[in-house]
Amino acid sequence: MNDMSNTISGTDAAVAAAEKKRRRLRSIAIALGLGFLVIMFYAATIVHLGGSVANRSI
Repeated sequence: MNDMSNTISGTDAAVAAAEKKRRRLRSIAIALGLGFLVIMFYAATIVHLGGSVANRSI
């Protein structure tokens, strides 16, 4: 068996690095989208409740 069979060649390393970068960008995009949805739901809830929610009796 060849000792080089367990090492990553230059092109495989480049493909792995590109794949890692795509995964990172996809993860960032998902996080931003999720954050946007959270903010939108929060804003919609505040609008739906209206301004009188602070004036309720406790």
